[in-house]
Amino acid sequence: MAITEPTVYVPLGLCVAYVAWRFFAPSFFMSRELARHARIDARRNYERGRLAEALAPLEPRVGASEVDAAIDRYLNGR
Repeated sequence: MAITEPTVYVPLGLCVAYVAWRFFAPSFFMSRELARHARIDARRNYERGRLAEALAPLEPRVGASEVDAAIDRYLNGR
């Protein structure tokens, strides 16, 4: 069986495809997952800012730590 024989190329191509998949697929899916978590964090920070802005009038009466705790409870409760 010589390397120039066409029947060698099919299994060889499958092996190369498998190795490429095993090498490149984790980084592809990992970067997608990291991008997803970055979007989630950005959304959470945006909502935290909006809630802090809305609850700012209560801050002098109840304290900043209580407002932050209320925001955390709201964001973690969903």
